[in-house]
Amino acid sequence: MNPVFQYRLAGLSRSVFAGKHASQWISNGQLFKRHAPFTANSDPRRIDVRASVLDPFAHYQVRTYQQHSLLDVMLIADLSASFSFDGERAKRECLQQLLLTIAYSALAAGDYFAFIGCGQRLEHRWLLPANRHSGRIEAFATQLRHAPDSPDFASLAHIAPYLSKRRSLVFLLSDFHVALSSLPPLLHALKHHDVVPLVLWDTQEYEQLPAWGLVTYQDMETATTRTLFMRPALQQQMQTAYQQRRQQLQNSLRALGYEPLFLNTRPFVEQLNDYFRQRSR
Repeated sequence: MNPVFQYRLAGLSRSVFAGKHASQWISNGQLFKRHAPFTANSDPRRIDVRASVLDPFAHYQVRTYQQHSLLDVMLIADLSASFSFDGERAKRECLQQLLLTIAYSALAAGDYFAFIGCGQRLEHRWLLPANRHSGRIEAFATQLRHAPDSPDFASLAHIAPYLSKRRSLVFLLSDFHVALSSLPPLLHALKHHDVVPLVLWDTQEYEQLPAWGLVTYQDMETATTRTLFMRPALQQQMQTAYQQRRQQLQNSLRALGYEPLFLNTRPFVEQLNDYFRQRSR
């Protein structure tokens, strides 16, 4: 059985279809919402005698309950060349695992799962419409691992037509190796959704650096290379730069209303469960 995590939407679902998530709709749920006049909700089974007696206008009062509804869950992923980095773990392998983890969790909750892969352009072969078919999702995940590299993921700014019309839970997976000033226009299309940025960095990118020696680095998106003479001072400088970048990225995403999750080598299910537990406090 595939491991799953428990998630919830920040706020109320707007779906009219019954499911497991608290919604804005009034129906025959189990969570008491409020009293309403009998004329507004004419179900005699819900009449509250005590509330009706206490009503100063002598109207019958009925109990109304909050409906639990379905939720659309979506993973949007960075397909730029930097996301094909193979370090401690291959990032494309992590993408495949995260896709399946999020999809299985959505299916276990009775929700729909969808995927959008963002490169320089949107390609229909990397779009998976909302569905509940595990076989289709697994076949897509296998195919996705071999997606060609793209110079960037600028198409993220143009995904609005492919998003659900109702508020959804959106996981955004990237290494976010972009200018911080580009984040607002890139994420503008997601402003009506509950977004969880998943920041995937590999420790070999910034922690496991040699203290001495010649090291050649390649920018995977421009293919340019640079050779550096590593020494302890430069090693510390590069590690400090990553820590500063992490703080700046976190501040920029928080300013947009999103709390990022920086993923590490622990099992992804544990980290996602921890994230949603902390967010619900």
